Amino acid sequence: MRRDGGNGGIDWAAPGYVVGGIGTILVAALLVPFRGAIATANLALIMVIVVVLAAAVGGRGAGAVGAVVAALSFDFFLTQPYLSMKIESADDVETTLLLLVIGLVVGEIVVLARRNRRSAHRGSDVIARVHRIAELVAAGAPIDEVVHESERELVGLLALRDCIFEPVPVTRPLPRLERNGAVSGVAHRHHTPTGLALPAETELPVMGRGRQLGRFVLVADARVGLTLEDRAVAVVISDQLGAAMAADGRRVEADERRPRG
Repeated sequence: MRRDGGNGGIDWAAPGYVVGGIGTILVAALLVPFRGAIATANLALIMVIVVVLAAAVGGRGAGAVGAVVAALSFDFFLTQPYLSMKIESADDVETTLLLLVIGLVVGEIVVLARRNRRSAHRGSDVIARVHRIAELVAAGAPIDEVVHESERELVGLLALRDCIFEPVPVTRPLPRLERNGAVSGVAHRHHTPTGLALPAETELPVMGRGRQLGRFVLVADARVGLTLEDRAVAVVISDQLGAAMAADGRRVEADERRPRG
């Protein structure tokens, strides 16, 4: 069991594989005393329950392992000849194959359901982050407070190691997170199963009234992949800060007085 760097949660894959691999064998062995009293089909349904549990805990891989091991354990412990991989009855052959197929299908359904729940929760979290910054801007909060909260929301949204706002002028060139969510200024892009991983440091420009007023330096975790939606929302947060800074006459006027090269 380990911490998932992408969302801060716990990765339950290992316990799921234990349930799918060892758990199905143990359940099949425990059912041995009942194999004459309970119909074979009902024994198979009990095995399916274990596969569902494995998929619910550990995901698709654990569910698939559970389905295969459940079918083999069912064959070995619960069909004649017992303690053998041979099956004498055609009905038992069909039951074993159905156990495998049902286990795989149910495991996939469980994984899809979990993914949908996570997506719904993720969407609500993203909306809440944008809304919190919008409330600060609408309430006329001090720019420093909006900057601080924007940094905090970007760290949470993008699972960053750190986020630092730098006002203009900026001199150190960095790869850039563009307005369309693409990353420019890098020779090679690193992709993970969950999306594009940002470079070690990436700039997110803060724009207001058509000019750059500053940037966020995003200090990324190379293990974390970000979806295009994640990156687009980060741009929205920076735009909210840009709007607040542009409305702050002192900041804009100071920028206008700065000599141009």
